Amino acid sequence: MLNFVQHIVVIGLGGIGTWFVTPFARFLHEQRFGGELVMADGDTFSALNAHRQDMEATDLGKHKAAALAERLSRTMPGLHIRTFTEYVTADNAAQVVKEKSLAIVAVDNHPARATVARHAASLNDVCVLSAGNEKYDGNVHVYLRRAGKDLCTSLLERHPEIAKSRSGDRATLGCDELITLGQPQLLVTNFLAATALLVAFHALWDRDALRRSRVNRPSGLPQEIFFDVRAQAMTAIATPIQHEVPLPVPAAIAN
Repeated sequence: MLNFVQHIVVIGLGGIGTWFVTPFARFLHEQRFGGELVMADGDTFSALNAHRQDMEATDLGKHKAAALAERLSRTMPGLHIRTFTEYVTADNAAQVVKEKSLAIVAVDNHPARATVARHAASLNDVCVLSAGNEKYDGNVHVYLRRAGKDLCTSLLERHPEIAKSRSGDRATLGCDELITLGQPQLLVTNFLAATALLVAFHALWDRDALRRSRVNRPSGLPQEIFFDVRAQAMTAIATPIQHEVPLPVPAAIAN
């Protein structure tokens, strides 16, 4: 399903994004991904979030995108990593989410999710995995668009509350407002959200899993994954696989 991907961007490098990006980058490096991997976040690392984000003491005060790009480039020099040290808005979304992109959205506010979703709907070929969580639970939504056609229900259609939200847009907030914005977050919930992102990605990338799902389950393409720390559970809602879409190993990720 991701054989078209030539460009990958991780938007949001906080409690979810920092735990997701290192194993994800390790996978891309091992698979010799030849495209560009973009780290996108307008925020800096703060001691207030050190208890639940994958950060080092030397990262404090640095742009999250720059600090993580430096770390990943040092340990995985074969990756082509670029940074985008701004919040993603309607004015700059096209700079980071391009045609043939896989966008991983791990932001902490609905306006940014909606911005990426609206822009993605204007492209021909794109995949967006959007993750979010409350204190104990959350979800990952899958949006896949090929040749100008939606193969999954859009984020804004499944979650109209995201389309309507106007609060929490970090691009419009000052420093003091940003400090007081966050809701209580748990490391374990952030970590589970990152895991759900990896599960969703693998379900789209693994051609053998998709072929098995066609035999065993008529609906094998994940539409949304839900998780709950208190229930110790992760469940998925699937959408029918479009048989006309080819299933080779992703060319940009294959050996």
